[in-house]
Amino acid sequence: MLIFNMNYEMKKTSKYLVYLFACLVVYSSCDSYLDRAPELPLDDETVFTIFSNAERYHNDIYAHLTARFNAVGDYQPVPLSSASDESDSPLGSHGTYNFNIGNYDGVDANLSYYQGIRKANIFLKNAGVVPFPSEEKKKQMLGETCFLRAFYFNEIVKRFGGMPIMDESRIIMPGENKNYPRDSYKKCVDFILNDLEKAITNLPVTLPENEYGRATKGAAMALKARVLLFAASPQWQNEMGEDLWLKAAEAAKAVIDLTDKGEKVYQLYSTGNAADDYEQLFFKRREHGNREIIFYKHASPVGYNDNEIKVWSPKGGKFGGDGAVCPTQNFVDLFEMANGKLITENASSYNSQNPYANRDPRFYKIVLYNGSTWQGETLDLTYNPDQQKSGANRKNKTDYTRTGYYVRKYLPEGVKYQTTNTAYHNWIYFRLAEMYLNYAEAMNETFGPDNDNGFGLTARQAVNIVRSRSGVTSIIANNKEEMQKRIWNERAIELSFEEHRWWDARRWQKATNWFGGSMYEMEITKEGNNLTYNKKPFYTRVYESYMDLYPIPLDEMRKNPLYVQNLDW
Repeated sequence: MLIFNMNYEMKKTSKYLVYLFACLVVYSSCDSYLDRAPELPLDDETVFTIFSNAERYHNDIYAHLTARFNAVGDYQPVPLSSASDESDSPLGSHGTYNFNIGNYDGVDANLSYYQGIRKANIFLKNAGVVPFPSEEKKKQMLGETCFLRAFYFNEIVKRFGGMPIMDESRIIMPGENKNYPRDSYKKCVDFILNDLEKAITNLPVTLPENEYGRATKGAAMALKARVLLFAASPQWQNEMGEDLWLKAAEAAKAVIDLTDKGEKVYQLYSTGNAADDYEQLFFKRREHGNREIIFYKHASPVGYNDNEIKVWSPKGGKFGGDGAVCPTQNFVDLFEMANGKLITENASSYNSQNPYANRDPRFYKIVLYNGSTWQGETLDLTYNPDQQKSGANRKNKTDYTRTGYYVRKYLPEGVKYQTTNTAYHNWIYFRLAEMYLNYAEAMNETFGPDNDNGFGLTARQAVNIVRSRSGVTSIIANNKEEMQKRIWNERAIELSFEEHRWWDARRWQKATNWFGGSMYEMEITKEGNNLTYNKKPFYTRVYESYMDLYPIPLDEMRKNPLYVQNLDW
């Protein structure tokens, strides 16, 4: 639920408007303001010529923003990371299972974003009759609407490629039988960017605290930077017909440099505590001094029994969690050593029998591993076929972690099993670190690692700004090709479990290599006081290149004869 300081005074002119009001207060639990039943005689004049009604309608457009902690699947939903090489979810019918076997039909399709787009279109179509209290309020509300329409449509386009563009001239109401063909990816990108330019023009740079969670100019600029980065990438550069890397760099740099009253609006969250700051940024908000967050899901604090915590929390011992998000060894192997070298590089000092020593400082804030301490308890992830001899946190490989790891990132240490403690738990759509890494990637593709081309910031410098916040050594790369690979790796670590890896691999056309084939575990056996670490495959996943785009669900194909299915599905 969005938490805004909104004026809910409403004249009870009819029993229908009372019913309408009740629905809107609970946003996500009721969509009847738009999909109103025939017996509710609400018309556009009633809704939009009274500002308080129009404002409530407008607020409801935000209802389609969802936290993505456990976003995939209706039964045992888990994060999208468990479809990538970041993690595995051992629960039986978990949400990403179909992805892992190559069956995508309807999984994570999110075509319901069209409902949010339709609400935005209706508001924009009727904006001319809304008695806005001021020109400033009008600009803000129209800017938010254009931003949300662009956000929702981008979520659809990045899954399927070009899809029907729905604007004020194409509003399909419930029960109407109207079909439209798919528009090209380029046309969709142009439409999204056009919406974002309108949003950037109209939205305020900053908001009062009682409006945190709404879109700002920076949010629209950040989405623009991401859209351009995707469009510039190998997956789409041929269809776009132009080299967009420079535009992507310019857009990301604009977010980095955005100011208000002479001061930069966004800063990496840093209190001088290195990797501890990286860990804490996901629990702090702007009102708590976190100026890294650009746009996020504004929700109430959560407790242990909320699935955002319980599904991710380790299992066994005193933890009481489901342990359903387990980093793979594939992911763990991406963490550099403290000296900045990959574990496969010469002189890295990596020891396969002491694998967790001297790693990137963020490793200890992202992954729970054998011997790590969490909530006052040391995890024992050793394994023995005799369950009685296995570690408390890995009694078997069916109900406990399949990989030998649990996630630490996103878990507030003070929120424990059988307590009433709560914490803010922010699902972040955009943060400044991503903008630095977007800029670094686009600059490196255009000018290489060390040419700032007058921007005042090179690709290497941008990456190192992100790394230095967490106490990570400067990046090691001698040329454009090496820097490209290190940027890929840096994004995998810094942005882990934030739904970037899944899409990055696709736009880079690397998903067949990274997501297909063997997923690895770390099996740790114990004899006396001696531990033996054995990296071994535990599962073979299916991934082919055509899976870079989702298939349009079969139900949708049957409904709309004008749809053309994505290639090879």
